[in-house]
Amino acid sequence: MHRARVAVIGAGVAGLSCARELAAGGADVCVFDASDTPGGRVATLLSEAGSYDHGAQYFTVHDERFAAAVHSWEAEGIVQRWNGRVIAFSDYSFEDRTRSAERFVAVPNMQQLGVHLARDLTIHYKSVVSRVVRQEAGWRVECADRNDVDPAVYDAICVALPSKSAAAMLRDLTPLAEIAATVNWDPCWAAMMALPRPCSVEYDGAFYTDDPILGWCARDSAKPRRGNVPGIAERWVLHARPRWSRRFFQMDEAEVAKWLIRSFSARIRRPLNPTHVTAVRWQFATPLNPLSQVCLWDAQQRIGAAGDWCNGPRVEGAYLSGVGLAQAALR
Repeated sequence: MHRARVAVIGAGVAGLSCARELAAGGADVCVFDASDTPGGRVATLLSEAGSYDHGAQYFTVHDERFAAAVHSWEAEGIVQRWNGRVIAFSDYSFEDRTRSAERFVAVPNMQQLGVHLARDLTIHYKSVVSRVVRQEAGWRVECADRNDVDPAVYDAICVALPSKSAAAMLRDLTPLAEIAATVNWDPCWAAMMALPRPCSVEYDGAFYTDDPILGWCARDSAKPRRGNVPGIAERWVLHARPRWSRRFFQMDEAEVAKWLIRSFSARIRRPLNPTHVTAVRWQFATPLNPLSQVCLWDAQQRIGAAGDWCNGPRVEGAYLSGVGLAQAALR
């Protein structure tokens, strides 16, 4: 009996959940990713000051199918509940949001969720897929550098990239490209800092809707099992607001970090003297107008796409979108 061969392009949460569901359904799966680590925006930056979750900060559970996966990860010690105090500032008043949701984080950092989902999968890292080509025998995947990749023929293609990249990949192959291209994104600047002394803030995370620059802050070192680094009391992650990130997207990283740290210092009314500072820009951080369908699938061409831009801008949305795409491909 012929085992379907499927190429998954992208090793973020959507791509990894898609690949795992395909493999569980009996398919022969190969994943391609431009990065050298799995997880996509469920990311961690490692430094001499410790780790920073500079992408997805945590995730929540709404769907019972995702709840089943999270409970299994919790049992395996991959994720833990984050019970830190979270508040929301608006017009310089605040609301305690700690009990508004049950928040989970991977341990000892967010990247470990991607590492866990990637286990036992065939993944070609640092493989930039330039295009997929339809031939009579099936699909071929062309990479910028294919020295370490077998020129296999695939029965189906699952694209798990941000919508703009997915639309470019699907262009001239399926009408789905036009649908993917309709989704727009907000970028996000993330700054990280390590403090030699606690800044004595009485919360672990905060949303800001009343600040022109700052959108979110998190005491990253207060999350479960984040470990201690000698000489470092706290590590913080600061996210800029979308409008500011868009306006200053090309700004120098060091300058961005200065602006965000200065804004945070002003909000907490305390001077800050970080010993480690860095910043990272996310071009595709949050989909503004995600599609209502769980994924896109062209049954005739056997090609489709998935991501949080299909099913809601959350880790849960990405995970369920990838599972949905795999199930469509298996049918």
